[in-house]
Amino acid sequence: MPVTHATGWGRTNFALSRSEQPESIGQLGDLVTSTKDDRGILAHGLRRSYGDSSLNSGGLSIGLENIASISIAPETGVATVGAGASIRSLEYKAREFNLFPPVVPGTGFVTIGGAIAADIHGKSHHVTGTFSSSVERIQLLLASGELVNLLPTGESASQFWATVGGLGLTGIITEADIRLRTIATPFVQVEETREPNLSRLLNALKSADSDFEHTVAWIDLSGDFRGRGVVGKGNYENHPHPSRNKQSDGLSFPNIGKVSLINPLTVRAFNEVWYRKPLASGKKSLSAFMHPLDGVQHWNRMYGNSGFFQYQFVVPDGNEDFIEGVLATMRDAKVASFLGVLKRFGAQSPAYLSFPKPGWTLAIDIPQGVKNLEAIFNSLDEELCRREGRIYLIKDARIRPEHVPVMYPRLNEWQKVRALMDPSNLWQSDQSRRLNLC
Repeated sequence: MPVTHATGWGRTNFALSRSEQPESIGQLGDLVTSTKDDRGILAHGLRRSYGDSSLNSGGLSIGLENIASISIAPETGVATVGAGASIRSLEYKAREFNLFPPVVPGTGFVTIGGAIAADIHGKSHHVTGTFSSSVERIQLLLASGELVNLLPTGESASQFWATVGGLGLTGIITEADIRLRTIATPFVQVEETREPNLSRLLNALKSADSDFEHTVAWIDLSGDFRGRGVVGKGNYENHPHPSRNKQSDGLSFPNIGKVSLINPLTVRAFNEVWYRKPLASGKKSLSAFMHPLDGVQHWNRMYGNSGFFQYQFVVPDGNEDFIEGVLATMRDAKVASFLGVLKRFGAQSPAYLSFPKPGWTLAIDIPQGVKNLEAIFNSLDEELCRREGRIYLIKDARIRPEHVPVMYPRLNEWQKVRALMDPSNLWQSDQSRRLNLC
C-alpha cells in the first residue's frame, strides 16, 4: 500500500498516510472491513479544507475520485451523485437540463462528499441555507461495512444530521441525492457598489438581502483597515439567451508557483487597484460569479512554502464591533492579506456541527509567520466564545480543543450519535485527535 504526503489547502498542516483509491463502492467496502489500524480511516476528496480536517497521519487515507458518477432525472430535478464528484462537474452536467445546484461554495473544486461533511455555504445562505438543505438522501458506508441510506427526517434523521457537517467522522459518504433548481441561462445579473468603510459595507449587505439571492462583500485588508470594500449582488438571469454556452466559462488556469507574492507593498497595490476597478453591472457567467478564484490554479501558493491560515468566524447580529476589532487587530499585527470576504448568514441548519448561524461571517487569509500569531488567534477565539460566535471547523488548523464545545454547544449530542454509528472509533482525522472530537 503506497504512502502519500498530503497537505491541507492552507499548506500549514501535513501528513504521511497509507493511501488507497478504490475503483468502486464494493472495493471500498472490502477495504474498510479488512483494515485494522489504531490510527483509523479517513476518506478525502480534493483536499480543499484548509487545515487538518482531511488528513490522517499514520492511518489510512482513502481517495474517492473514482466514485464520481452523476445521474440526473430531469423530470424531478434530482441528481444522484457519487461522493467523489466535484461541485464543478455537477454544475456542468446539470446545465444540460437547465438545472443548477441551489448552494455552491466559492470554489467548484469541492466534492459532494466534502460539501456534505462540511455543510458548506455560498453567497445565497440568507435565502437557501446550507448545502444540506438540498440533500434528500445520503448513502453512508459504516465501519461494519454496511451501506445505509440516511434521510433528513424519520428514523435515520439523527444519523443524517450527524453526518452533515460531521467532518467525515460518522462513516464514508458514497453517494447523495441532490435536489437541483431550474435556471433559464448559465448567467447571473450582477450589480456592485463601492463602499468607503465598514459601516457602509455592512448596511449595503443588509439592505441587499431582500432583493438579491447572492450577496458578498470583499474587504480591503491593507492600509488603515477601515473596512472599505466592494459589495457584489446577483440574481439568476430569468430569460433564455441565444448565445448560452454550457461547456466553457472562458477560465484560464495559470500556475502561480511556490514563491510568496505576499508583502505589504504588493498587497496594498493589489487592493488599491481592486477597490478602484470599474464596478460590474450586467451579465456574468455562473462559474465566474460563483467561483471567482477557480481561474487561478494553486492560488494558495501565493503565500509561499510557509502557507497561511484562513480565519473564518461568525458572530450574531449586534456584534459588528467585533468585526471592527478583528480588522484593527490585523492592522496592528501588520498582516498582509489579499482581501477579506464578508457575508450575512440566515437561519441555522439542523446539523449538530453546522457552522453558519444568523449574523455576520468574515474570512481572512493570514500568512504563517506573523509575529505573536498564536496569541492573537487565542485572544480572538476567547472573545468569540463570549459573544456566542464560532469558527469554521473545516477551515481550522489550530483552535484549542476547550473552545470547541463552547462554540458548538451541540457537540455532546453529535458525539453520542457518532459513538452509536462508530463504536470502534474507526473514522479518525488529525483534526479529530487534536480537538478530542471523538
